Amino acid sequence: MSPDDAKGPGNLPNDLPGNSPASRDIAFHMHPYTNPAMLADQGPHIIAEGRGVFVHDEAGTPFYEGMSGLWCTSLGFSEPELVKAAVDQFNQLPFYHSFAGKTVGPAIDLAEHLISIAPPAADGSVMSKAFFCSSGSEANDTAMKMVWYYQAARGMPEKRKIISRRRGYHGVTMAAASMTALAYAQNGFGLPLDFVKHTTTPDFYNEGREGESEADFTARCAAELEALILAEGPETVAALFAEPVMGAGGVVIPPQGYFAAIREVLNKYDVLLIADEVICGFGRTGSMWGSETMDVRPDMLTCAKALSSAYLPISAVL
Repeated sequence: MSPDDAKGPGNLPNDLPGNSPASRDIAFHMHPYTNPAMLADQGPHIIAEGRGVFVHDEAGTPFYEGMSGLWCTSLGFSEPELVKAAVDQFNQLPFYHSFAGKTVGPAIDLAEHLISIAPPAADGSVMSKAFFCSSGSEANDTAMKMVWYYQAARGMPEKRKIISRRRGYHGVTMAAASMTALAYAQNGFGLPLDFVKHTTTPDFYNEGREGESEADFTARCAAELEALILAEGPETVAALFAEPVMGAGGVVIPPQGYFAAIREVLNKYDVLLIADEVICGFGRTGSMWGSETMDVRPDMLTCAKALSSAYLPISAVL
């Protein structure tokens, strides 16, 4: 019997009524990173409620949410203090923009606080400004635009190429997905865009060669980055984007001395280092920032997810 023969009217699973939430989800909702044929065959798993570290589906079955949604709800689901803050703000002023010098009190407070807790920058200075966006992908796209603007402003408009690491994850918009060096984010879309180049994954466990020490592997990662910059032309390379700990690519902790070694290469060729803290930021590595835990010392950083515990879509570029 074919899969279609096992379904009821409208190619729905036999146990789904035509007007049920599950059937309407199959009919109208396109899910990201989901096999549509499998979804149509098995139906969605509908989550109805969340409290603390648990979520419940529509049947009332509880599940421990060990991934915080998608690395997002670091303060738990339905936290009363966050809910109250959101409701109070919705009642006072649900939205306003920051174009043309306009602003709102919460944006001022958040920008100031983010700068006060930002990690040390590359030259020992501190981050100075926060720019707000709506998602991690958008923050990384915005950081890329800022890098290009900076390079052009100092008379180097040809420095536009961006480097990321294989298996790195930086989002799914056109530019961010080009930096996301994972096949499922690029196949079928004509990506990566040609100005994005990829270098070695800092995964000693899987990428280290037989007989190679951790220190030797770190040195090879730095050497392969330098070779890539030289092959592309240092005058054309603008920045490297890197997660302090790679998330979707396998929770890859870099080898000892890795960021110090690649920082030396980047400084040699006048290439910026952008820390993607979308997953690592706000305590996930034990420090406030993954950059502090891994001694990244970035020129800029991007953050999202735990910035609002995902209660509202927000991200930032520092």
